[in-house]
Amino acid sequence: MNKQQREFKKNLLLQRITRQRSELAQGRQAWLEQTQSFDKGWLALTQYPIITATGVGIAIVYGLRHPRKLILWSRRALGIWSTVNFVKNSLNSK
Repeated sequence: MNKQQREFKKNLLLQRITRQRSELAQGRQAWLEQTQSFDKGWLALTQYPIITATGVGIAIVYGLRHPRKLILWSRRALGIWSTVNFVKNSLNSK
């Protein structure tokens, strides 16, 4: 392989790397937009660590003492959350 072929191959690889970096930057922006609501929720939880730790501790103790009630309440919460999301998505699609 002569010097011109190596330079040509090197330029192709550099162009490919530049394209991949551009795609990664675009993907990063899309990822940040998609996870923005989760990030806000996580920041809200970590903003008050004592309250969060206390609430989680109470939920764990309650779940250990009354596992059926915990399952029942989690199903209800999931149902309410699903209903709210369905209504919100239905209203946004119109």
